[in-house]
Amino acid sequence: MFPELSRRRPSHDKSASRMDLEAPKALTGAFSSNDDATWWMITLSDLTILLLGFLVAWYVIDKKDIALQQPLVAIPEIAQEPKPSVAPNQSKLVPDEWKVFQEEMQRFVGEIGLDKEIFIESAPNEMVISLKDTVPFDSGKADLRQQAVPVLEKVVTMVSTRPGLSLEVSGHTDNVPISTSRFPSNWELSAARASRVARYVIENGIDPSRISVRGYANQRPRLPNSSVDNRSSNRRVEIRLYRGADENPIP
Repeated sequence: MFPELSRRRPSHDKSASRMDLEAPKALTGAFSSNDDATWWMITLSDLTILLLGFLVAWYVIDKKDIALQQPLVAIPEIAQEPKPSVAPNQSKLVPDEWKVFQEEMQRFVGEIGLDKEIFIESAPNEMVISLKDTVPFDSGKADLRQQAVPVLEKVVTMVSTRPGLSLEVSGHTDNVPISTSRFPSNWELSAARASRVARYVIENGIDPSRISVRGYANQRPRLPNSSVDNRSSNRRVEIRLYRGADENPIP
């Protein structure tokens, strides 16, 4: 009885051990097969995501390049009506204001007793103050006389309150020749006299960029040089106040 039992045990243990060894092989084989089936999908999805990211980045960069290459389009501005200036010292004068300027200067000249030696004329865009040469200078000289100082101070006051005004100072002589060491001809004399008047105006506060100087000698007479009185009228210094272009000049 006991020998039978001992014979059966080996057979039972052998089949059990066979089952134990073969079962893991079956399980292991099934697991490896599933992994091989899914790994290529994971790799393909990674590549697809990378490719999409590259395409998106390329698209954005390409759009920026196109935007930079396009020319800028100017935006039209809406025209606005200019507002009238209300500054007290406006730079432009209308014709009526030039007339007021003339009357103011004429009144001042009469008050200082020089209305027979100084003449005032006005046009739409300018005013000319003509001083006989005996007012600002002695005969044949270019040294400024004290008699002319009040007139020049009045000019400085009028111009300083009107920033848009400019001055032209011109010297004129008669046809009698002059020949001295200082003034070899009437050209030098007329230019020196105009320069001396301009220098006084500059020294009293008027910007030099607003002033021009000219010497005409006897080339622009007011009257024919046929008499003593006419030659006296032709010897003069003119101060021209004007605005903008040389329009409507006084002859």
